[in-house]
Amino acid sequence: MRLIDPRWTDLSIGWQTVQALQARLEAEFGRAVQVGFNRKYRREQAEWQKKRRAVIAGAALFPLSVIALCLATFYFREAACVLAWWTMTVMVIFVTLIVAGWNYLREVVSGQPKAQRARVAVSLADRWWQSLAPPSLGIEKHGERGEVDFLGHLARALPDSWLAVRGLLTSAHMVSDTDALLFGPSGLWIFEVKYWSGRIVKKDGVWKQEHRKREDKVHDQAPDEQWLRQRDEILKTIQMRLPHLAWTSSLLHGGVVFSHPKAELVRANIEGNTASYGPASAWVERLWQSPADERFTLEVQLEILDALVTWARRNERQTVEYLSSKDKAEQLYEEAAALLRESVALMVKEPGAR
Repeated sequence: MRLIDPRWTDLSIGWQTVQALQARLEAEFGRAVQVGFNRKYRREQAEWQKKRRAVIAGAALFPLSVIALCLATFYFREAACVLAWWTMTVMVIFVTLIVAGWNYLREVVSGQPKAQRARVAVSLADRWWQSLAPPSLGIEKHGERGEVDFLGHLARALPDSWLAVRGLLTSAHMVSDTDALLFGPSGLWIFEVKYWSGRIVKKDGVWKQEHRKREDKVHDQAPDEQWLRQRDEILKTIQMRLPHLAWTSSLLHGGVVFSHPKAELVRANIEGNTASYGPASAWVERLWQSPADERFTLEVQLEILDALVTWARRNERQTVEYLSSKDKAEQLYEEAAALLRESVALMVKEPGAR
């Protein structure tokens, strides 16, 4: 799962820009990279042949030297002991060299360089997605612990075909952000996350936590009503700003997540709830089992997220520094192009050249 910082704007056009710049990168540097690979291959081939000739020469000289010492021992019997000692010494040295340089010899014998088909090994898309991630999942208030735990659970369970945004402003009636928004093959999932422990009860429209050893805690804001407001605001934003995507209204899912490990959820204790609810593990299982809709492509997802971020930017009550993902894509292209130029220059550079 890819986590996106809610400050990023122009996500749809940014994604299109990344794809176009990747094609441009391959068109501009594909031939240069191939030339660099060819020159590098020729240098490696020449070095390998040089090493191979040296090894063959050494292998040929050894038996000749041993034969010469044996003949000398035969003809010069008065120095036979000395010559035999030198023969044994030469053999020991040669065997030692073979054992010590076995990896080198194996590389020379079977390590002939192979010509490679050049390709631009820089993925602007991967770098772009990585740059969109928030610096960290910080916890400033106690209640945010549940959001961080839930998103961490999702990140470990879901593949990169899922996108997640935390804390995006979605309601103008009050300062209210959506705890977790998920975009995936099966639709847009909206989650209100509560880090409540104990027995969770809803009776006569009132939510509370019941504890055995301390006082019960009553909550003024009902999580199911909060979820409904957020869903309605998101639906309204899509209908007003993206009328051609009004069909996605049937793909809005989600509900209330009780992420505390000690939350006790019993259906009989929760009366008249207006939104689905469950622990984090149950929601992850439901996400896995949700059927995909081929119409809900990545481009559609980013277009909806763009509209939601634009709405949040216009209604944000505090100063927020928003960033352009399109500008980021262009920056990443310039950085990648500089690296490729340097890499190609090193590959075509002749040994000893300055």
